[in-house]
Amino acid sequence: MSGGIVEPGWWRGKKVARLPDAGVLLVATDLQGNWGDYCALKELYAAEKAQGNTPVLLFCGDMVHGPSEALATSEAWPDFLGTLYQDQSAEVVLDFMEFSTAELAVGLLGNHEHAHIGGPVVSKFHPDEAAVLNARLGDRADEVCEFLSQLPLIATASCGASFCHGAPRRTEPTLEEFERIEYAGFNETSITSIHEHTTLGALLWSRHATGEQARAFRDATSGEESAKGFVAYGHDVVRDGYAKIGDEQLCLSTSFGLHDENKTYLRLDLSERYASVHDLRLGHELRHLYPR
Repeated sequence: MSGGIVEPGWWRGKKVARLPDAGVLLVATDLQGNWGDYCALKELYAAEKAQGNTPVLLFCGDMVHGPSEALATSEAWPDFLGTLYQDQSAEVVLDFMEFSTAELAVGLLGNHEHAHIGGPVVSKFHPDEAAVLNARLGDRADEVCEFLSQLPLIATASCGASFCHGAPRRTEPTLEEFERIEYAGFNETSITSIHEHTTLGALLWSRHATGEQARAFRDATSGEESAKGFVAYGHDVVRDGYAKIGDEQLCLSTSFGLHDENKTYLRLDLSERYASVHDLRLGHELRHLYPR
């Protein structure tokens, strides 16, 4: 269900990013404006290229909206937010727009990106996170919003992995049905309502899914009933860097809410086949962003 040879930006305007059948996939979640972690992932991408590999870099949503300036000081910073950093969401999204035009890099829609293009207001660190970032972007805000509207909701790979931002609590029956999902029109919708009643909301906001729900999402996105494989996502914070849930779910934490020593990314060989999360080994497929 994935693709063969692809060019940079092949995913723009699609709800489903069909990943290549070969190469090295680097998966990260939830930067929320952390420029240092973003640059570290780009360096990993460059290192794979230097080794003669064909890397693909996948961000599973929430690249933007970090802590306020008042909070991001050594005196005010709470431990539950992990290692101190300054929000550079504007720099991250502008650089990613350029980087993804030249390189094989994909960004999925997260609930924070959705707030810019028709989703509910997000108020994690500010009353309206999207309004704050748009103000920082200035005359480039409209350009960024147009770019965010082109982000896919999910990604699929023939290696047995599917990806979304939040837990796979709901699904559409086929990939064709995913392509019909509309992002706009939820500005006045409550978070609870969008989460409980739409596939879009569930995949952007859910923190938990049952095994049955995850298998239904996996089977629909793989195109095979009772297929083997797993679903990887972020949204929730796993302080140790990742959590395997049953056979089918990997909750991955690469950046937000973690101390540097626990930040974890996923490295997959797209030409292999992964039957479950139990095929993912620490130090091999699961790797520390900053090696200990």
